[in-house]
Amino acid sequence: MTPKRIIGTETEFGIIAPDDPTVSPIDTSTQAVIAYAASSGAGVNRRTRWDYAQESPLRDVRGFDLRRYRTAPVIDPNALGNANVVTTSGARFYVDHAHPEYSSPETTDAWDAVIWDKAGELMMHEAAVASGQVEDQPRLQIHKNNVDGKGASYGAHENYLYPRSYDAEAVQAALIPHFVTRQVYTGAGRVGLGESGQNPGFQISQRADYIETTVSLETTLNRGIINTRDEPHSGSDWARMHVIIGDANLSEFATFLKIGTTALVLDAVGAGVDFSDIALYEPVAAVREISRDLECTHPVRLYGNREMTAVQIQQEIRNRVTEALADSLVGHD
Repeated sequence: MTPKRIIGTETEFGIIAPDDPTVSPIDTSTQAVIAYAASSGAGVNRRTRWDYAQESPLRDVRGFDLRRYRTAPVIDPNALGNANVVTTSGARFYVDHAHPEYSSPETTDAWDAVIWDKAGELMMHEAAVASGQVEDQPRLQIHKNNVDGKGASYGAHENYLYPRSYDAEAVQAALIPHFVTRQVYTGAGRVGLGESGQNPGFQISQRADYIETTVSLETTLNRGIINTRDEPHSGSDWARMHVIIGDANLSEFATFLKIGTTALVLDAVGAGVDFSDIALYEPVAAVREISRDLECTHPVRLYGNREMTAVQIQQEIRNRVTEALADSLVGHD
């Protein structure tokens, strides 16, 4: 029996003040969180505070730690650039750098993960409305996307808890081809090619042009297909795959497939399935090639002097997962 997968999502939203384009997004993001806290009844005195003690975003699963401090900071939950609120559902709504971010409650299946992802959209809508009703505050628009059209990208992250006993190389061998090719059904679509959209055209994924390397600890630069942040929030027996390559989806179907298939691939790794023979020769280049292949027929190169399309790779992954998890998938389509 494979363990139940613990799953969560984190979505960084774009934010603008249409009537005041010069206002700082740090200011507007802070105001959005504070306004939501007030409208939801959380306020300040009744608000659940966030515990920063377990946060270590600069600790790498490969064995090194770049943390700048060793003690947990004490932060005012209404502070400019640091405002945050923890909801009664266990979700967190806060300012992350210069945008509002929603972290969903953890779930054990893809269906519930979709529900709580959609709840985040409703929360952002309520925050924008509430902020616009505050005197002397600009009207806000909050967008669920990944690019601003001027070269900046913000993420839609997924998190999957899995036993630390899983072989790290086996996890990467499975997830790299999966992440590179799953965009054919999880891509949110983007007008413009290149980081700044400087070239005309339409592509499948919003995030594809911002992936720069295969494996990396970074999330805001030198972004990797595999992110190696070692921050499980659950003890030393577990690891958490922090995914930064996905798009922010409005389609519930795409979100369900994005989360469900990835959880199953991890389960297959735990069941001993080997994916090393479908290693991509140039995975970063393949991310962009597949995003621009609107017909999904362009072959990408694999090691062993072979070529497969993204659809063919996904079919191969599906076949292996289905075979390995046949007993646990009985009764599920």
